[in-house]
Amino acid sequence: MRGGLYTRFVRWRATRIWLRHPRRAVALLGPASQAGDLDGPQLALRAWLALTYERDAATAERLARAALERPGATRFASAALAESLIRRGEPDEAVEVLRAASERLPHVFWYELTLVDALELAGRTDEAVERLRAVADHPQLRRHVLKRLSRIALERHDEAEARRWFEALVALAPDYLVYASDYVTLGRLQLEAGEPQAARETWRRGARIYPRHAELRELRAQRLGDAEPLAQPRIDPVAEQEVGAARIPVRTPFITLRTDLRALMDRTTSGTRRPGDVIALAESATAAAQGRILPLELVRPGALARSLSRFVGEIGPLHSPEGMQGAIMESGRVRVVVGAIVGGLGRPLGRRGWFYRVAGPRTAMIDDVAACLPPHDHHLIFGPIEPDALTAELAGALGCGVAVVDANHRTGAWVLAASAGVDSGWLAEALADNPAGNEDEQTPVVIVRRTARDLARAPAAKRVPAPGQPVRP
Repeated sequence: MRGGLYTRFVRWRATRIWLRHPRRAVALLGPASQAGDLDGPQLALRAWLALTYERDAATAERLARAALERPGATRFASAALAESLIRRGEPDEAVEVLRAASERLPHVFWYELTLVDALELAGRTDEAVERLRAVADHPQLRRHVLKRLSRIALERHDEAEARRWFEALVALAPDYLVYASDYVTLGRLQLEAGEPQAARETWRRGARIYPRHAELRELRAQRLGDAEPLAQPRIDPVAEQEVGAARIPVRTPFITLRTDLRALMDRTTSGTRRPGDVIALAESATAAAQGRILPLELVRPGALARSLSRFVGEIGPLHSPEGMQGAIMESGRVRVVVGAIVGGLGRPLGRRGWFYRVAGPRTAMIDDVAACLPPHDHHLIFGPIEPDALTAELAGALGCGVAVVDANHRTGAWVLAASAGVDSGWLAEALADNPAGNEDEQTPVVIVRRTARDLARAPAAKRVPAPGQPVRP
């Protein structure tokens, strides 16, 4: 009996720590070859870990199919099976797996987006549009739906339909949920329709939110003769000569949990990188490639997450119940509760960031739905796992320095991990204005190259948060 109780405790423990300690969770659940005595939910989680941590899609598919034949909560099994099917070129079968999961759990509305994205992968765009239109007024899904409907209409060269959806998109509040490129596109559509005043107002509104966006500035100046600065950026542009760095953003294919990160970085930087360069990789893209990403139908916010998220406000990755639940999964209930208490005490004193100091810097790395580019805009992305080992491995393969960097347009940059020889302080200064962009630029890789600088004339460098310090609002 003791052995049975102990075994049940060990497996229960695995379900609590699997996100922050996947290696330990795999050991506690046991090897895939001996997973037959796991219950349905445990087997489903083991399938997800086989897919995302062990990178074994075939084993994940086998375990997921077995889990779906057993009773219990098997959301992870459906997700693992659908992803495995997509990887081996069977998106239509993946759609049916997701449709069945959605029908079993009709209250989990996030399945709509996962289904739509799978339908598009299967080339069934008309069906995707039909589903999107049916939920276009859903309060939690509306922004995601408008993003997709506007893009699809634009790809189909239906300018009138595209304008309709883009107008609804940029009317959303809070406005930081809309990208600068959305304002650019809507203004172009309005101008092509013979409405320059509407385009002026659209571009001016975008410029107030994104004062550093070069294309908005150029369009206003060249097309409308409007060069008035409308806002000041939170972070001044980095002067490359003063910091002694050239920054070269590198556009890549969209990075997902299917991406071979080493091969992608080698391929996309091979014509540009040199010995002595530092390749800075965005932490969210790194995490996505490591499988540190969860579709929101797999995140079930509890009462604690719902309660704490109310105190975060509208800005920040933990403002949603799902984001706060992610913090609990990442750091544990005790640290999050204590962090919330300490953070609350610090607010009247004007001290920000105490929550992250107590709950742990990994909670500051969580990107929620407000920060992600579609189709990841209905996922939580957690911080990378074992980033020091990763940067060392990539540096050896690429022949130059590698760093994982968390940068955004609000709080600057900090270096999570870097290979040997990389000056993390200098790199953070060089990337303080986030040259990779914070929206849909799709340049998660930046090559940073040292250049000569006149130290006598260079002003004192602005200090940036060191690794481990909170950088999120």
